[in-house]
Amino acid sequence: ERTFWEKATAIHVFCLGGKLRGDGRVSRHWYDIVALDQAGYAATAIADHNLAEKVARHKNAFFREKDGSGASIDYIDAVRSLQLVPEGSRLAVLKEDYDRMVNDGLLLGTSPTFDAIIEHCREIQLRATGPASSSG
Repeated sequence: ERTFWEKATAIHVFCLGGKLRGDGRVSRHWYDIVALDQAGYAATAIADHNLAEKVARHKNAFFREKDGSGASIDYIDAVRSLQLVPEGSRLAVLKEDYDRMVNDGLLLGTSPTFDAIIEHCREIQLRATGPASSSG
């Protein structure tokens, strides 16, 4: 459940135009969120508001990030208004990264399509935030 919130808040940063730390294989986070949901961890994590806020407080203290306009991202707000589906050019960048990840054979077995991953993340976002935050 903690891994869900760690990845979900990293995804939120990307969706707001911020940068993700790591090796550039950012689409793995979306793939992992879907896998965590399929294993039942996302539902448990979403229901655990204390855990979400604990992760958010930790990230506010140690992983400060800025959105595309340079404003600081507040992870407490992020867990309450979670955005898992990027828009515009951010979505295109993510698709390119996912296609490279699949083509490089980094996923075992049959890989879900990018559209399937995004649609599943849209559903998770809706469950985490409610209907008001589901557009995109």
